Amino acid sequence: MIPLWLRSLFGSVAPPPDPDPATGVMPTAQEMELAISRLDELARPAVLAEIGGARPEKEDRAKSWWGGNFLGAEGESVPACQQSGAPMHPVVQIRVDELPQNLPGFEGIALLTLWMDLHSDEIWRAKNGDGFLVRTYSTLEDLVPLGPGFRESPALPTFPVFWRETLLEQPSWEDMAGEVPVKVARSQDDTWFAESRYLTDHYYKLRSVRPIKLGGWPAWIQGADWPADAEYVFQVDATYKGKLHVGDGGSVYIFKTPTSWQMRADCY
Repeated sequence: MIPLWLRSLFGSVAPPPDPDPATGVMPTAQEMELAISRLDELARPAVLAEIGGARPEKEDRAKSWWGGNFLGAEGESVPACQQSGAPMHPVVQIRVDELPQNLPGFEGIALLTLWMDLHSDEIWRAKNGDGFLVRTYSTLEDLVPLGPGFRESPALPTFPVFWRETLLEQPSWEDMAGEVPVKVARSQDDTWFAESRYLTDHYYKLRSVRPIKLGGWPAWIQGADWPADAEYVFQVDATYKGKLHVGDGGSVYIFKTPTSWQMRADCY
């Protein structure tokens, strides 16, 4: 059950905001309206994926997959971690034209694959090739099977990936606080944010069962940790079904930089 302080207040009257503890001055109605308006402006579309849930077309690698059945370019090999030298495991393959809508970061990409060294300590703040590797392809033509096929991965199960829901997602507090009037940010009353129309029981239920999220905002656990000059693209959560462990119930966040890709990870 979602804690009461996280439940949506849709349809109810919110209490007046508490005063700024530093000054004792309450945010004005106009300042509160500005904060809520800015929250709506920053909400971004996110696409959530289910792994498994339908009969796989195991011979068709040109789809979105979890844990194997990947494609790659002719001549490519299974990547090895530059730090450990260990071979990486296929985690998720994203066929972009399967997505229900266009998302930032996927422009000009037909297929994206994420590989990881599942035993690496580099993933917490990693550059492409250290602990993880993102490869992208502008076309599906001439791609060939690469790495373990259906149910051949030694570490992860193989599931088809299905893009199930699109929703609007608000930023975390760390990514939002600097966007609102100071007295609103300092107020002890955060119901306008923590119980917004975006943070519903339905949202939390979906996030608990959909381990892949494209677009939206990084759902930080330990606080924001953006790479410099980076665009957030997607995240993958630890999943019992998919046998992916990231610390204690953590997530990995994939960012696109002007020249490459970077990963951040955190956990409880």
